[in-house]
Amino acid sequence: MQQTETDQTTRASAVDELGADASSRKRFLKALGGTAAAGAAASLLAACGEDKRVPLTPGGSNPNTGAGAGTDQYGSGDLGIARYAIVLEYLEADFYAAADKSGKLKGRASELAKTFGQQENQHVKKLEDAIAKLGGKPPDKSRAEFPLDTQQQILEFAAGIESLGAAALLAQVDRIQDKELLATAVSMHSVEGRHAAAIAELLGQDPAPQVFATPTQAADVLNQLHRITTGNQL
Repeated sequence: MQQTETDQTTRASAVDELGADASSRKRFLKALGGTAAAGAAASLLAACGEDKRVPLTPGGSNPNTGAGAGTDQYGSGDLGIARYAIVLEYLEADFYAAADKSGKLKGRASELAKTFGQQENQHVKKLEDAIAKLGGKPPDKSRAEFPLDTQQQILEFAAGIESLGAAALLAQVDRIQDKELLATAVSMHSVEGRHAAAIAELLGQDPAPQVFATPTQAADVLNQLHRITTGNQL
């Protein structure tokens, strides 16, 4: 059977396409709004000057080293990435609900837990919509045991899971093909990073210890999530 032109060529990720197309990039950044997310996206796109396209495997999967190894178990391509991302968002939303109900949080810590929990639930809804648009269904939620004995425990866990969420999203942005999903991922990455910074300040820690954000590949993220769902801390 003769291959089509699409089969014979490589496809760029949404980041590559936006990096090469100034008008498309402008619309994308405008859609993000004048927030830290737009700034993060602008920096990301500015770094995409080279052609980093890679061949797609059958079904649209983009085999970027270790990044695809974890997300492909949730589906190929963008659908797998979206379903992978929502696993962490489910846990974050559940954690903040449990932290709020624990009665251990006071003052600013309690306020942040309520606010962050609401925002994580909005992330969940956005990803559920994206998954449906991509023709899939969300994965089942995993049960988890969270450290809720003291405010210190809760805040330390929150700092860890927020940092993990930001790093997990960062590792996937150059694999995403759909611009709408890319915008969602970049916006969520920015918010997760701000959550982590706010919690770090409550803990008396440096809210911005790194010059550049460090991505965490899917396989490593899933290993850490497995520890949470089996009753171990981050």
